[in-house]
Amino acid sequence: MDLGNRRVLVTGAAGEIGMATARSFAASGARLALTDHDADALEKAATTLRDEGARVDVEVSADIRRQDSVQHLFHQIEDRWSGLDAAFNNAGRGGGEVPLDRMDDEHWLDILQTNLTGTFFCLRAEIQLMLRDGGGAIVNNSSILGIHGGANAAYTASKHGVSGLTKSAAIQYAQRGIRINAVCPGLIDAGMGKKVLAREQTKVQAMLDKHPIGRAGTAEEVAGAVVWLCSDAASYVTGHLMPVDGGYSAW
Repeated sequence: MDLGNRRVLVTGAAGEIGMATARSFAASGARLALTDHDADALEKAATTLRDEGARVDVEVSADIRRQDSVQHLFHQIEDRWSGLDAAFNNAGRGGGEVPLDRMDDEHWLDILQTNLTGTFFCLRAEIQLMLRDGGGAIVNNSSILGIHGGANAAYTASKHGVSGLTKSAAIQYAQRGIRINAVCPGLIDAGMGKKVLAREQTKVQAMLDKHPIGRAGTAEEVAGAVVWLCSDAASYVTGHLMPVDGGYSAW
């Protein structure tokens, strides 16, 4: 998958899935713009990638929950590159084990603001840049809980929202050269998935039993799907919610 010299944004770049995906994009020849809400972690990730030979042209800490912060990020991208070829909207947060009847407003609103509204802010800005250049490819990070039901109502609702946003945007911009897809990871041994894997063993096994492959996935397996969706190999793929879930969705 040759992405030579393409300009690619990765949000949530300091996390394990973001880092693995940035590394895979770099290995395919892409130039990188990286963002994360954690400025120190972002600086460390960017330094590591540069030491490995990646070309990191833009490094901006941003809080995707805030429109002004997202605007600042995209002003930096526009100043450096004047356009954008691909993006992975990876930034988000988990929901934990909070039953609906004990969920407070703050918990609900923060998850929706981060996972859904934050993805919308970034997606809108990416589309605006890509329309100027005649097209591009965008991948949103949804979840198997953006296809199926899940125990945390706020997280599940936010990821269903991301899935719907992906499909709607894909329809609107397909004939204008912008492909928009989503990956839907299952249980991944990285980031938020590690918190799940640290729970009581019977709960972990019950979750693993839903994955016919019988194990958690890796950040690199998610990254491979993202890079493929952004490559010319996926030129006829848009509006797709791609499970990366060890067969969870096959039930």
